[in-house]
Amino acid sequence: MTREKLMNVEEFRRALEKSGFDAVVAVSQPNVFYTSGAFITTQKSIPSRLAMTVLPKEGGDVLLVCNIEESLARTESWIEDVRSYVEFAQSPISLLADVLTEKGLADGRIGVEKKYLSAAFYDELVEALPRTRFEAGDSLFDEVRSIKTIGEIERYRQAGLATERALVEAFREAKVGQTERELRYSILDKLARLGASNTNFATLAAADQSWHGHPPARDRELQPGDLVRVDVGAAFDVYGSDVARMAVVGNPTELQREIYAKHRQVQRKAIEYMRPGVRACDVFQRCVQTYAELGIQCPGPHVGHGFGLGGHEIPMLQPYNTLELRPNMLICIEPVVMLKGIGGFQLEDLVLVGEDGAEILTTYADTQELFVIR
Repeated sequence: MTREKLMNVEEFRRALEKSGFDAVVAVSQPNVFYTSGAFITTQKSIPSRLAMTVLPKEGGDVLLVCNIEESLARTESWIEDVRSYVEFAQSPISLLADVLTEKGLADGRIGVEKKYLSAAFYDELVEALPRTRFEAGDSLFDEVRSIKTIGEIERYRQAGLATERALVEAFREAKVGQTERELRYSILDKLARLGASNTNFATLAAADQSWHGHPPARDRELQPGDLVRVDVGAAFDVYGSDVARMAVVGNPTELQREIYAKHRQVQRKAIEYMRPGVRACDVFQRCVQTYAELGIQCPGPHVGHGFGLGGHEIPMLQPYNTLELRPNMLICIEPVVMLKGIGGFQLEDLVLVGEDGAEILTTYADTQELFVIR
């Protein structure tokens, strides 16, 4: 069954016209899916088995896949012109060169995803079409995908809410003496029961590991006083999530309460500040300033990131990024504080940039206080 077309077609056509490219070629799994609707899993597991979309400025899009993937591509994609190559017998680049020549683009200016096309494949492409001007087109896809359609926003909202629910329910069922690994497995189980097709990452950092970035969960039993920091991303069909929540085992200490409250205040102040026209670096500086006012140093290189098919996307909320926020951007806002000897503090929410401000989409449970594991 052909997928619903959620691609931001208007934004894409505007960007393509502005770029001056005669066509662009998508190579990465996120962008092939975004521009065709076909989700080819082997693009990641077998990188040499290329799938590509050719998107000419004048129209007439073409989807290129290995013949093993052709039936799925024809079922899922809204692109009618699907062509395949026989693995080992024919190079995918040879097929791409044939399509570009057929479209009258052999003398054109073509944008390709240089970050994803291997050097060997790129050299083969340049050799096959020596008159074609191939340039990096990665930023075009990044910019277009940063502005979400209504359908995309709803899918990411539901993915975020389901992920948050899995974390909260696992915290509610957890008990003193349960191991870190068992709590992580509980989260993964609940994600699957709530419809997750895959877990992209699941960090559970507890006690003396809570101030490490991405430590492994251990067979160590949870003890009173432990801080538990969880950062999880799951895929629901193709649309994913990235949510972080915190709990404490037993009653929190006054210091734990105080730092968590200040940390949450920083995050909420940043969200209140976010609106169209505000620069990514300004959001970062707002967090730094608020932390300083509360007596905490902000050590992280960023405080959030655009979110979509690729996980970390533009805009990155870091001190050197002057990109302005735009309506319908989705941002994961996640300032992090790692205090050795005290604990790591992280709260990550999915936020939609609206015309007049920002809206938190991950609202399954109140995060005013630390969750308590008894």
